[in-house]
Amino acid sequence: MAMEISENKLNSNLLFAMAILGIATALVVIPRKAAARVEISSGFSFSQSTYAEGSYSWTRVWGASFGYNLTELTQIELSFQDVTDRTHIANYQDTTFYDRIYSVDWSQSFAGKNAGLQPYVKVGIGQLNREATGSYANGISPPEIVDSVMGVLGGGLKIYLTRNVGLRSEVTSYLTGGSIRTWKDNTKLTLGFSLYL
Repeated sequence: MAMEISENKLNSNLLFAMAILGIATALVVIPRKAAARVEISSGFSFSQSTYAEGSYSWTRVWGASFGYNLTELTQIELSFQDVTDRTHIANYQDTTFYDRIYSVDWSQSFAGKNAGLQPYVKVGIGQLNREATGSYANGISPPEIVDSVMGVLGGGLKIYLTRNVGLRSEVTSYLTGGSIRTWKDNTKLTLGFSLYL
């Protein structure tokens, strides 16, 4: 079992490293003139639900990304998200999941940089590093550590306030095990800002 976990972790880390290497190669091979700009973004979200007295859940997400435009409409993005999910349902569940998600994404915009609004979609590959604590009513605990490769699907809207500053809203779904069927299981909405250099 330990050998299988270590081999899976090695395979997922190797796949993620290959994706990073491919992106780095593209950044070196494509001349700077072809790139429209560099984008540095940050985003945040928080949601909370109360089910009954003493029963609640909340999720906090913050993230940052570095994007390099290959053309005016196409961008390669390196992203990081830090997610904390806390759930306490009296006599049933008391868990905390702490996720760190690193991803490499291909982003395709539908409007040029001179448009005031720029809708986009993105697809990519990511690495999930999860630590979990707590237990369920039957005494079973979630796996303490999960490291896995996942697919990334997303879309959003950039609103340019000035030539170098904009607002950004994005919905991102992390596809566990790369399965499109899991798109609803881990979807996050973030709001933030971008700086364009």
